[in-house]
Amino acid sequence: MSRRKAIIDTINPKNVISFLVISLILFYLLSFLYKNWLKVSTFDFQLKYSYLFISFPLLFVFFFLRVYCWKLILKKMNIVLSLRKSVKVSFLSMMGRYLPGKVWLVLGKIYLSGKEGVPRVEAFASVVMEVMLEVVASIFFFFFFLFSVMDQPLLSLKVIYSLVLIMIVGLVLLYPGLFYRVINIFLYRWKGEEIKACMSYRDIIQLFVFYNFIILIQGSAFYFFVNAIYYVPFDRVLGLTGSLAVAGALGTLSFFTPGGLGVREGILALLLSTYVISPIAVLISLLARLWVTLGEVVCALFAWRL
Repeated sequence: MSRRKAIIDTINPKNVISFLVISLILFYLLSFLYKNWLKVSTFDFQLKYSYLFISFPLLFVFFFLRVYCWKLILKKMNIVLSLRKSVKVSFLSMMGRYLPGKVWLVLGKIYLSGKEGVPRVEAFASVVMEVMLEVVASIFFFFFFLFSVMDQPLLSLKVIYSLVLIMIVGLVLLYPGLFYRVINIFLYRWKGEEIKACMSYRDIIQLFVFYNFIILIQGSAFYFFVNAIYYVPFDRVLGLTGSLAVAGALGTLSFFTPGGLGVREGILALLLSTYVISPIAVLISLLARLWVTLGEVVCALFAWRL
């Protein structure tokens, strides 16, 4: 009976929708790549191993800085967690993003934080703040991409206005008075508890600036990864950073796809097509998923040994 229930739980409408969305996007990307394979196969690829070698250390620096930023959020909430424990919790919970639904990343981090002595209400508030800061900072960086392609009307004004609105709403919701009020509504219904406001808007702005720096490190890693495959001038590094950042942010906001799988690749391929020919853009976007996933798996294995 329990096995039958597990199967039924797996084949629920949300998981089916997730599977269909991912399948359709990946099918489109792969079919587009297949139809244009002649252009890809005739391209004179010269894999630059030195660029690829540089990209991975920078990617790991990005992962560790993101952990450190979460540690800072906890510290501002008067929770002291060692760097070792912060790394273990963050890297292990990172694997939750590949499960259907976005709750597993949050719940996994709350559960693992609890095992390290972090109260659940503070853990919940810190993870929500972390996700919001990363999404808002990613959208902010996207405008560097827009500035680099102003002569190419790639996206409609409605899409751009929507991203601006998301960023503004995110910055408003991060205002401590409003943030803690909204968080306490969820906490009271979930745990019957509340959390006291202990951060100022100055703290939020400092964290926001730090997140922008982190995203720049990620973009630098991505720049070297792209140039290992296809040459893109250095003056495009901010544009590449913005394209990767917003693709990741929209992947995070796509509730039906685990890890933004498919959505992230589709958006990234579209944005990269302003710098490289479309078939190469699709190829890079798919390879970038493998690049990031490999980095996350290495981080999780590292955390497992801590």
